[in-house]
Order: sequence, then C-alpha cells, then structure tokens
Amino acid sequence: MRFALTLLFLLFLLHPAFGQNTLSSKPTRTLFSIRAVDDRTSAELPTQFTINAHLARKRFAGKSQTGRGFDFILTRTDTLTVIASAPGYYEAEELMVVSCDTCADYQYVVRLEKEAPKPARIETDTVFRNLAVNQAFRLDNVYFDQSSYVLRPESYPQLNKLAKTLLTVPKLVIEIAGHTDNVGDRRLNQTLSENRAKIIRAYLIRSGIDERRLQHNGYGDTHPAAPNDSEENKRKNRRVEFVVVAL
Repeated sequence: MRFALTLLFLLFLLHPAFGQNTLSSKPTRTLFSIRAVDDRTSAELPTQFTINAHLARKRFAGKSQTGRGFDFILTRTDTLTVIASAPGYYEAEELMVVSCDTCADYQYVVRLEKEAPKPARIETDTVFRNLAVNQAFRLDNVYFDQSSYVLRPESYPQLNKLAKTLLTVPKLVIEIAGHTDNVGDRRLNQTLSENRAKIIRAYLIRSGIDERRLQHNGYGDTHPAAPNDSEENKRKNRRVEFVVVAL
C-alpha cells in the first residue's frame, strides 16, 4: 500500500501541469520613461533623447515634453547609452544598466547643466596649431569625474577646439590616448583609460568628424609623463592626449 501511494505521488510530481501555478510571473516588457531637469532648479526641460540599447542592438530617439517623459519598451536586461540635449544646456551622455526582470516600468531623470554665457568676442586661437606627425598634445582642460569616464561639461570648449582643428585640416588623422597614474588595480586603470579615450572619440563623431579619422587607445600607467613619486607627478600622468597620426 505504501509503495502504491509513493508511486502515485511521484507520477503527480512528474505530471506536466504540476507547478505551473507556482512559478513567479515576471514582466517580460519594461516601460522605460526618461525626462530631463535643470541641474540647479529641477525644472523639467523639453529634451531630445537618443538611447542606444547595446545588447538588443536597438536605437530609440524622441523628445520629452514638460509633464511627459520620452517612453520606450525594453524586452530584456540591457546596457543603455543615453544622450540628452536641450537648447541652452550642455549635452549629457550617460551609461546605465537596466534590468527588465525586476520591474514592469522604469523611470529615470537626467540632470542637465546650463551652458555658460558665450563671450562677447570670439577668441582668435580656436584651433590647435603647429601640428606635426607623431606630435602629442595634452588636453589639459578635459575633465572627468574621479575614477570615472563621465565627461564633465567644462571639457566641451577644448573638445570643440579640437573638433574645429579637425574640420580645418581635412587630412588630419589623430589618436586619442588615455593615461592614468599607477595607483590602484592596473587592469581597472587600463579599462578606465580606454573608456575615457572612447568617450572623447564619441564626442568628436557627434561634432561631425568622420570616425575613420579618429583612433583611440588606453595605455593605463604604461606611458607615464613623469615618475609616479609625488602627487604632483601623478596628476601629470592622469591625462588624455591626442597624437597626430597623419596630415
């Protein structure tokens, strides 16, 4: 008798219908809603968004309005590159990971910084000069958040100067080179330097420069500009340069 009951119980467990009602139902579609606000006042801004979903290989583009964000659908966990632009504000680019199996909707807010007033007169030295093949130019006014490859808005004037140089000299080909000091994990420093160079390349491409004229590499701490024996020298080694490859 006991054997018969055990056999019946095992057959019940193996039945295709068993457990169907016990599986948790997770959403397969995530509604992603994004909007932008003023960094200081938090006032909502009409903003143009471009979102690249890397794993899904999809691109979403549209504009948010006051009181209504820009919405799109994700069907899987993905890594997104978000570019936000609004008149009178510096363009923002952010990288994020969104998980589709944890919530049915996802809301995100980008904070935009207002552009500085333009100078009354145009600077005459708006391009890099005295270019020569293999010459390296340090981009002293390009800034990132600490230990990050988030490009700060204060960097835009010098990158715009570099973009204008490339437009002025049509045959100019450059390498964008990222460097770090020797503090921390060498592998992380290598990745950080590569991503910083990659972000600058992306900025120049959005400025109208042909990507074939832009190489990018990260060298980590392998090409120091000075010995890593003081904080001042370490600052010299944490840098981004462009190197003239061809003219």
